[in-house]
Amino acid sequence: MPRQKKTTVCPLGGDGLGGKWKFGILHQLLSGPKRFGELQRLLPEVSRQMLTIQLRELEQTGLLGRQAYVQVPPKVEYSLTELGWSLESLLCQMRTWEKWYSEQIGPQYDWLVSLGGRWKFWIWYHLFSGPKRFGELQRLLPQANRQTLTVQLRELEQMGVLHRQTSAQTSPKIEYTLTELGHQSEPMLRQMYVLGRWCCEQIGVEYDWPVGDEAQDLDVTGKERERFPTQAGQSQSVSHRTFR
Repeated sequence: MPRQKKTTVCPLGGDGLGGKWKFGILHQLLSGPKRFGELQRLLPEVSRQMLTIQLRELEQTGLLGRQAYVQVPPKVEYSLTELGWSLESLLCQMRTWEKWYSEQIGPQYDWLVSLGGRWKFWIWYHLFSGPKRFGELQRLLPQANRQTLTVQLRELEQMGVLHRQTSAQTSPKIEYTLTELGHQSEPMLRQMYVLGRWCCEQIGVEYDWPVGDEAQDLDVTGKERERFPTQAGQSQSVSHRTFR
């Protein structure tokens, strides 16, 4: 596949799957091909126009295919491609994680919708390495302006995944650090990052990732297993999908 022009925005969304609706569409197609009307009934909150756009973008990225049948009335079905099926394990894990997150934080926040957008994912990801001051996050994410970064940090705090603390220094400074919930999300977000890199390689898109290439440090071979919490006080072993 010819190399496409480099982009400053991940074509699959900052987290690799492009937010709630793409995830919902892909998850519904795991059970088999679907017509447009079937997807509308299964995803009643998405408008017809938005569903059309999301399907078109997923088709352009090679994750699903569109099959038109010559009959009266016309019949068009959408189904996962081989590339789309390679995401099956992660899609199922994301659904499990979404339910678990809702149990922890309450139904007022939809994990995938709240995480949507370009910068929340990367702020969260950078905080895995430790607390950061506002200025540090600005240097790590130079394309996010001050106002945007302020809004994203506030929303992540409302999501319950980070909080502000005063650093223990001679000149105390405000730092942002992950809560326990934010740290428990690390296996999921790291795998989503690896998935995003892998998908971009498959569709021939260059993207300046806002974090270093840590893929070699992550378990994407299926040889090890991560621990994903399922509910308070419990955990469930979830194997990583082989993405290479």
